[in-house]
Amino acid sequence: MTRASVIALPIVIAMLASPALAHCFPDKTTPAEASASPTPPPQVEVHFDSPFKPAHTSVRVLDKNGDVVSGADVNSADDRTMTAPLKQIGPGQYFVKWRATSQDGAHTMGAYSFTVTGAR
Repeated sequence: MTRASVIALPIVIAMLASPALAHCFPDKTTPAEASASPTPPPQVEVHFDSPFKPAHTSVRVLDKNGDVVSGADVNSADDRTMTAPLKQIGPGQYFVKWRATSQDGAHTMGAYSFTVTGAR
């Protein structure tokens, strides 16, 4: 065994023994990312691939001017899905911004858009 492999072996063992961080990322959204619909949805739903801390996870919907159009009652039916009711919205592009904190404390954030092509 070479000196380099003797030094590297404990590092590899430590990496394999450490627990993996469970970062939360959306795996399903309603409306879907980059989708277009003739009618506005009543709410936006973001489902995450791993459990999150509801008190430290949020979903907001903004219009093209940056005004918040999601209702104040964002809630979680479980520890993987956030639902945000929408105010009355018309045609245009909307942006969903999300922030999540996984059960182990790891933070993630992101955004996606959807488009409403017709009026409510």
